[in-house]
Amino acid sequence: MPVRSQPAAVPDPATPTPATSRPVASDPSAPALAAPRPAASEPATPAVVVTDPARPDAPNEDSARLAPGIAVLADGAGVGPAWRAGCSHSVAWYSHALTDALAAALADPELTMRDALAQAITEVASLHADTCDLERGGPSATVVAVRERDGMLEHLVLCDSSLLLLHRDGSVRRITDLRVDEVTARERTPAAVEAQRNAPGGFWLARHEPEAAEQALIGATPLVDLDAAILVSDGVTRAVDLLDLGDDADLARRCRTAGGAQALIAEIRTAEDRLVECGAGPRKPHDDATIAIHPVGRSAPRE
Repeated sequence: MPVRSQPAAVPDPATPTPATSRPVASDPSAPALAAPRPAASEPATPAVVVTDPARPDAPNEDSARLAPGIAVLADGAGVGPAWRAGCSHSVAWYSHALTDALAAALADPELTMRDALAQAITEVASLHADTCDLERGGPSATVVAVRERDGMLEHLVLCDSSLLLLHRDGSVRRITDLRVDEVTARERTPAAVEAQRNAPGGFWLARHEPEAAEQALIGATPLVDLDAAILVSDGVTRAVDLLDLGDDADLARRCRTAGGAQALIAEIRTAEDRLVECGAGPRKPHDDATIAIHPVGRSAPRE
């Protein structure tokens, strides 16, 4: 059996400082959870990506990119080959190409968050449109992105990866698009679920259709109200949603630093293994887990 290594922490290559609703998702009116405030002596949260593949011998289908004022995460959707029949490219290839394209598009302040995602989807589709029959099915991914612009932190969430906003008052807000959960709860077969992918009344993610970007949840929060934004794949939020390892505030607190994020993923792996041992594990016992930490508004004045 392959030996699992520690989750990898990848510093922001661009700079040591942050350079960088649900129509049916987390209720924006719901009260934010309170997270313990860090001690005054705690060092500033670095911009960093911590990631760990579901299996040491398998490619990581999550991808994250950090750039000045920008953070992007994509979680490649693990669907069966029958629903990717038109494309020879891997899910990992798609998620990594998408984060590269979206981070570049978000660098243009004239583009809205949705327009940037639409441009990125179109760009990645163009990379293999001549060699693949995308209408017969291809790889797809969930998306989370944030961008600092004009004193605000803009966000975009598409499908079931999540954004954790850590407010300066100690509260935490989680933003997740739950439409895929609603579809899987009402449909009984994989084929029925797949028929709802990027379809009216179903769930949406990034694939080859730029119109999917219009379905993304978007919003903005004043930078002066925030300490950090933490982007996480659903391999991380299963700590709360599946494994009972705390609530969203606990998740945010543990993800504030690279060391905390690595320890959290290690605990997730242990809890997953226990479920497998007792025969109570989910259909996917392990999942790629990625945490992108984006310290917010270091240049924003504190009141």
